Amino acid sequence: MKDPRSTKNFNRRQFLQFLGASAFGAAFAGSGGGSALGMALLGAGKKRSFEPLPAMADDAVVTVAGVDVDILIGYGDIINDAGEKFGFNNDFIAFFPLVRGRVVPVNSVEALEAREALLWVNHETPLGILMHGNPGPLRGGPPKTADQVREEQLAVGGSIIRIVRSTRDNRWRFGGRHVLNRRISALTEIPFAGDVAIAGSKTATGTFGNCAGGVTPWGTVLTCEENYREFYGDLDAGYDFKPGSDWRKHVRLPEWEHSWTPHVFHHPWHYGWVVEVDPLTGRSRKLVAMGRADRECATVTTARDGRAVVYSGDDHRGGCIFKFISRIPGDLSEGDLYAADVDRGRWILLSWEKNPALRRNFRDQTHLLLNARAAGLAAGATAMDRPEDVELHPLTGAVFIALTNNPDRDNHHGSLLKIEEAGGDPLAMEFTASTWIAGGKETGFTCPDNLVFDRTGNLFFTTDVAKDKLHHGPYQGLGNNGLFVVPATGREAGRALRLASAPVEAEFTGPCFSPDEKTLFLSVQHPGEYSQFVDGKPRFSSSWPNNGRDTGADGKPCPALVALQNLPLVGSLSHS
Repeated sequence: MKDPRSTKNFNRRQFLQFLGASAFGAAFAGSGGGSALGMALLGAGKKRSFEPLPAMADDAVVTVAGVDVDILIGYGDIINDAGEKFGFNNDFIAFFPLVRGRVVPVNSVEALEAREALLWVNHETPLGILMHGNPGPLRGGPPKTADQVREEQLAVGGSIIRIVRSTRDNRWRFGGRHVLNRRISALTEIPFAGDVAIAGSKTATGTFGNCAGGVTPWGTVLTCEENYREFYGDLDAGYDFKPGSDWRKHVRLPEWEHSWTPHVFHHPWHYGWVVEVDPLTGRSRKLVAMGRADRECATVTTARDGRAVVYSGDDHRGGCIFKFISRIPGDLSEGDLYAADVDRGRWILLSWEKNPALRRNFRDQTHLLLNARAAGLAAGATAMDRPEDVELHPLTGAVFIALTNNPDRDNHHGSLLKIEEAGGDPLAMEFTASTWIAGGKETGFTCPDNLVFDRTGNLFFTTDVAKDKLHHGPYQGLGNNGLFVVPATGREAGRALRLASAPVEAEFTGPCFSPDEKTLFLSVQHPGEYSQFVDGKPRFSSSWPNNGRDTGADGKPCPALVALQNLPLVGSLSHS
């Protein structure tokens, strides 16, 4: 088997073989093609050719010709009468159609007719220099004040916002202040699922590091706490919590952290979980059974017996790919966690009771789940090159995983991994893995991050080059981060084509289609991330989106949520 961690490129013929002829011979098979929604959409689209963008360095959201960009909402915008604000560094987006006040399935005919919806939007990390103007001592600023830390705590987590479809032009827009709009933040009290006590407490204060996520078949959102150690640090895998002990002296803070701990310090074990949230009520819980790691996402499918299967990537150099199978349908509070041995094509059960190697390394199942990556590697899972987002092919069910990069292995550009479960069964314990497409100057993209398929199998993905690495070294000539599409059919099938380019030091995240796929929602995260603090004042490296939008300070960049209209995607793609 070809090493799936390799960045060696396939030729186009090999690539198309990997796509699988069956993916396109049975339109909509296995993805609602025979459903009312699938039939409603068949033939509704119009083929449109386009000229892909070249690599560029503009401080703007630049798209291929004919695509419109609407800014829906940005950091600091008020969302309800309580004065809560849309958070900072928006990331993952989930769409929940509303019909007569209830959430309906996104793949239903009702969803096509919905005039309003809720969006869940993750808010990953704060950037003091772009918020209150103080980057903190690690970036040349003074110590943060308690008020500045609180402002940052309120700005992370997630937002639930109501959007409405205009009767004038059918475009989705922010619906303004509304009772359904709410915030989940680093100050929200969140219980652990299953009445479990972690470090002596059955609740955690807040959620943060919210990167990507997923949506359950029963209409809740899953948001993942990635890079959690940047807030309250972490403890060594061998640390043994004892009630009344001074755990703080054992905490290791990373070189890069947000300087909250002089003012507030919560137990690190309370973070790094998948959090389940009801978008209608805001009720939330942390899912201990799924394990604790630097999860990028939690992508859900339903097995033949009704149980939920959740795939996720552990965004770390040497991180694992995980699969979780729920014990019963409709509930993720109990189940079995597996890690992928990609080299041998098998899923390894991470069970303290059943695996002697894990009993030697961990005290019990809870201790194992607190250290899911260490458990996976100890059990024989493959250390991967930063596995991030995971999506399932809508026609074949194949699992696609973004492996962003790993300079430690001289893998600067990353790749997309394809996993095919034995028999196409998400409950299978064996699979085959292969590199689907590799990044690099030959293919024109680098560092794939977030993924989304449309119904016909076109793959859209965003890229994430570290902002201090853009335009330098191996990334020279590859431009700003962007949005790409890999067409499923046509002359350009298998090629990565640039649809949009992000502003200076920004990345696109959380691509999410409306039910009719006429709108692609997209987060524009951290424009001007490497703005400098000079002579006691911020010096901004980006001004997006100030042209035409008030962000409260001339020239100050602002993360925002945008909607792309008229993408050349419905039906099929054609490159002119």
